[in-house]
Amino acid sequence: MDVLQCYLLAAVLVFAASLEAGHKATSDEVWTRMDADGDGFATRDELKSFTVGERVRDLRKDTEKQWKYYELGPGEKLTFERYAKKVYPKEDKFGHSSKTKEQERRRFHVSDANNDGALDKEEFMAFEYAEEYPHMHDIVMLETMEDMDKNGDGVLNFAEFTDDEEGMEEGPEAEKIFKQFDKDGDGQLNRAEVKQWILGPSSEAAQEDEDSVSIVLANMDKDKDGKLSREEIAADPKMIEDQLMYEEEEYNHDEF
Repeated sequence: MDVLQCYLLAAVLVFAASLEAGHKATSDEVWTRMDADGDGFATRDELKSFTVGERVRDLRKDTEKQWKYYELGPGEKLTFERYAKKVYPKEDKFGHSSKTKEQERRRFHVSDANNDGALDKEEFMAFEYAEEYPHMHDIVMLETMEDMDKNGDGVLNFAEFTDDEEGMEEGPEAEKIFKQFDKDGDGQLNRAEVKQWILGPSSEAAQEDEDSVSIVLANMDKDKDGKLSREEIAADPKMIEDQLMYEEEEYNHDEF
């Protein structure tokens, strides 16, 4: 047996072992999503799309759970009345305010892309996880300003930024972040600056995805061709699972 045959045999054995171990990353279903164009390799762009898709898949799983919570069938839509009946019961032990309810009614309307008065699952995802959807970013910023702009002047001063009820805890970290987003240095945050602040985690998530793909390629791309074969993935499926696949999380409201 020559060197090439030995290498191929070893790759096959590693691949078979990873399948036997039950790693999700080596399943046909995951590979099909990873190798989007079906050419037998997962490129950097395909890996980035895959990990973003994994995050959306988790949101969809949670949406399915919430559909059951709202007692909706697979093809039914959620009205605000049904939503409010669950979230804002007559005896509200969660202390929701009428202001919060009206903010959610407005967000519900913005999420209703076809203006039919009810949300399908995709529209509900935009309502529930607004930070993930660019067309919802303005409404997130508006809600933040309504909650934190106590004097109603359209900007946040440092006292409002560190308000006990809505803001950050006052201290060096808060000062650092306030200065970071006060781009014009006028001692207050305008709406554009507030938007950058509150949506920072979304940008950070995108960068984390990029960094995770770089880590995967640096460690698993043995032939340094800038893409992964299925055999390369089978050699260390746990790295794929740790770096690119999201564990199922709960995105529920407090009352769930």
